Amino acid sequence: MALDIELFQGEARQLVRTEPLIALLKPAFAAETAPFKGRPRFVLMLRNDPGPDTYEPETPATSAPSETDTPEGDLHLTNLRADFGYIHVAIHMEGRVVYQKPYSVNSLVGPVLARLAREIAPEEPRWAFRIAGLPSPEDGESAQRLPPVVDGTDDIDVSRSTRLPFGIRPAAEPEIPLLDLTEYGVTLSDTGAPVTVLLGTGVQRSLMEMELSTEIEEGGFLVGRAFRRADDPALHAVIVDEVLPAEHSGASLMHFTFTGDSFRAMSRTLGDRQLVGWYHTHLFQTERTIGLSRTDIDLHRDTFRRPWQVAALINLTSRRRVLTCYASSDDWMAPCPIRNLDDDPDSHRSTHPSLGHH
Repeated sequence: MALDIELFQGEARQLVRTEPLIALLKPAFAAETAPFKGRPRFVLMLRNDPGPDTYEPETPATSAPSETDTPEGDLHLTNLRADFGYIHVAIHMEGRVVYQKPYSVNSLVGPVLARLAREIAPEEPRWAFRIAGLPSPEDGESAQRLPPVVDGTDDIDVSRSTRLPFGIRPAAEPEIPLLDLTEYGVTLSDTGAPVTVLLGTGVQRSLMEMELSTEIEEGGFLVGRAFRRADDPALHAVIVDEVLPAEHSGASLMHFTFTGDSFRAMSRTLGDRQLVGWYHTHLFQTERTIGLSRTDIDLHRDTFRRPWQVAALINLTSRRRVLTCYASSDDWMAPCPIRNLDDDPDSHRSTHPSLGHH
């Protein structure tokens, strides 16, 4: 399906330009196609996960292939279809894929549309755009995961459990001990998040330097110990002792999921430690307004239900990794402060909310 970009001007959002999306993007990838002969064929795949709804040139953003073309000035560009927040670009030439990379929609088309807006009306600060031809949320056409087919199950009516030869009752939650964060040099005024993450010796190095694919998303488990904060027992802290890459996981360029075999393999090495969370990669640079995708949030809320379990996101590019942790907080995922407890004094520092590595 061919997709068009519609550009709207002013508060009244008057439609001033309609351009084919591929034609609009081709000049931005000139450097990637120059070494090859023939005409490039672009394949664009949109992902139905929400992204930021506003692009501002002065705001740091995931860089498109041409990073020097971002205009300056007080211009605000609203994405009217921010529910489709990510796009994967693949370029085919000489009978093969010569380039492929995922982007957020705003970071990819924002610089191009901002330049076009400046050409049309240099003094106009308010603009909006949308990708035309996408299904609306009311259409119910968004992709959904189907439940797995399970063999060998029985339905049990728990209301009749007194007549059954066994009983059903909730398992008692283990007692969570208290932890004084000041013993680790953490400033309590900076830790109002639901969970404070403490990375044990070598853990940051594992996350920042472990071999990770640049072709598909990867992930695994965070193993360690969970605590209640001594200064506020309603809040938690976790010490991550080890990073365990997941076995038998499901993955693609833009999705990651665990399988039952992933958890079985992890449980064999868990011992008396706790599963304090999970991690996975995104194959594009981080943006302040983009964190976990809707699929990631669903996975976390369905699978990692303890209030102290965290989701660690590694935004991965060829030049940099950025680690950010999140925990459930009411109806959203809150960023968590991270402190590295490594013996290296240069890295023994508190960060809020992410760690970066060049």
